[in-house]
Amino acid sequence: MVLEFTNKIAIVTGGFRGNGKFIVEKFIAAGCKVYTLDRLYKKNKIIKNLNEIKVDVNNLVSLKKIIKKIVKKEKKIDFLINNAGITLKYNFKNHLDYWNKTIHTNLTVPFYLSSISFNYLKKSSYPSIVNISSISSKIAMSNNPAYNASKGGLNSLTMSLAYDYSNYGIRVNAVCPGYIKTNMTKKSFGSKKLYKKRISRMITRNYGEPSDVANIVFFLCSKNSRYINAEEIVVDGGLIKKGI
Repeated sequence: MVLEFTNKIAIVTGGFRGNGKFIVEKFIAAGCKVYTLDRLYKKNKIIKNLNEIKVDVNNLVSLKKIIKKIVKKEKKIDFLINNAGITLKYNFKNHLDYWNKTIHTNLTVPFYLSSISFNYLKKSSYPSIVNISSISSKIAMSNNPAYNASKGGLNSLTMSLAYDYSNYGIRVNAVCPGYIKTNMTKKSFGSKKLYKKRISRMITRNYGEPSDVANIVFFLCSKNSRYINAEEIVVDGGLIKKGI
């Protein structure tokens, strides 16, 4: 338990697995009451303060109803973690479908959730929004223009909301993970050839763990980060900074 997090209300999208699961566990261990919004669902009655809500985050009407229900019960929101995201194989036959699905999940949903949560975040004594971006927002990844664009846009959204919400004490930051051991990167860290190729680009020469991302998210919601706002924190083992 961490005193400043006790009885705080946190909403985490995509909290069923990967980075989101570790973020949820980190906040619960600190004493937060956490609501996870995820299309995947397995009711867990054992973990105290965990409230799992099955929802496709792309359904904006459902999201609005859920936020209203949460606030009706809790009266406020302290932390909003926009973690849910997708990466799709570039569909050359249907460019717009590939583009629209990616942009909507990775950029439109975080904007919408932040917007409809704004009035309730204002009621918190120490509110924070953290957007989970990617190093793809800073360097080009091949054959996935929509993902690159969505994460670059998420970084821009982060600084824009940080500016607009600053008068209300709401800080907004982004975390940009590199290669973290999740289902999204399973193909590469499960292949000796791809794994060797990836770590050769990293200064630390190893993949990160979901807990590495969760620790930064937790820090950005704590009072220890009070002077950090509108920032993009890269968690990539030095990949994008490695020279020749």
